Amino acid sequence: MDDPFISCPYNSTHRVPRSRIQAHLVKCQEKCPALYICPFNATHRGTENEIKEHVKDCPTRLAMFPDQRPPQVTGDLTTPKPYMQADYLPETDPNHEVWDD
Repeated sequence: MDDPFISCPYNSTHRVPRSRIQAHLVKCQEKCPALYICPFNATHRGTENEIKEHVKDCPTRLAMFPDQRPPQVTGDLTTPKPYMQADYLPETDPNHEVWDD
C-alpha cells in the first residue's frame, strides 16, 4: 500500500506516514508550542497568520464545499458580431420571396 510520509507541523524532523499523522499530532502537541488548527482538517496546523491564509485555499474545504470554488471560465470570450440589417439585403437573397406583387 502506498502511504506517503509527511512532516509533522510541530517538528519538521518528524516524518510520519499519512495514516498515522493524527495520532502523532496528539502526542506532539503536548510537548510543543500551540499551533492553530484548520477548521476543515485537524491535521492542518500552523501559526495564526499561516492558518488565516491556509483557510482561503484549504483543499479539504474545497472538497467539502465545491460550490464555493471560483468558477472556471472556458470557451471563447469574444463578443459576437451583431447582426445588422444593412448586412442582409433581400434583393441579394435567392430564397427571398416577394409577396407584394
